[in-house]
Amino acid sequence: MKTIIVVEDQTVLATAYSNKFRGEGFNVEVAMDGEAGLDLITRIKPDRSNPALHALPIIVLSSLAKPESVEEAWQAGATLVLSKFNTSPKRVLESVISALAAGSATAQDIPAIDTGSISSVATHPVSNGPAQGHILLVEDNSDLNTLLAFMLRKAGHLVTGAGSDDDALQQISAQSFDLFLLGRNKADSGRLSLCKQLRQSRFDKPIIIYSTAALFSEQQEGLRAGATAYLVNSEDQFNVGQIASDLLTIQAARRGIRAA
Repeated sequence: MKTIIVVEDQTVLATAYSNKFRGEGFNVEVAMDGEAGLDLITRIKPDRSNPALHALPIIVLSSLAKPESVEEAWQAGATLVLSKFNTSPKRVLESVISALAAGSATAQDIPAIDTGSISSVATHPVSNGPAQGHILLVEDNSDLNTLLAFMLRKAGHLVTGAGSDDDALQQISAQSFDLFLLGRNKADSGRLSLCKQLRQSRFDKPIIIYSTAALFSEQQEGLRAGATAYLVNSEDQFNVGQIASDLLTIQAARRGIRAA
């Protein structure tokens, strides 16, 4: 059984990665910082002069969106550099499997960096003042609620949670929100009703439906109900903060045009 060492100081992210890897049959060790990571490596691979150790793939998942930060990771010896904002657990798993498959090659033969990932990092800067807002997160799955709220707050948003449609309506009547994120499972049509109700009440704020219902017809159903965007769990859960920022930026620009 192959072993993966996850070095991540955010417990939510470390758990998400670990669960994904273990589900595919990997043994996973978790370290909360670089020093603990080195201790783990020394315990598992005590002979650090072994050339095979230097050929092991190292994947860097970075929250730093500047190209020079990506270059720095590359120069430090990373096999692959990915963005936390743009990379789903599925993509991380695929990258790990690809990197391990290339492990029998020499260090020179292993690709140094995923150029597509550099592009995605460079085109989603987090330091240029993306729009931030107050988001109502309606999700009855506590684990998913925790992960989504974490990613939204990481992008600078204020998040209020609601566990049901009724709870959401109470929150909406009590305070103002800039964007709504509605979690929908495959058997749930209630969130579509909530989305329609918001639009019928002339709410013009962005509405994102975040769903396990991934069929094209189901996505079209959500958009017809009034959703601004329809996201699918496996692909978009780590990108939801940036998507929310992008929609709020567009909303602010439209208001500026109308005001002019």
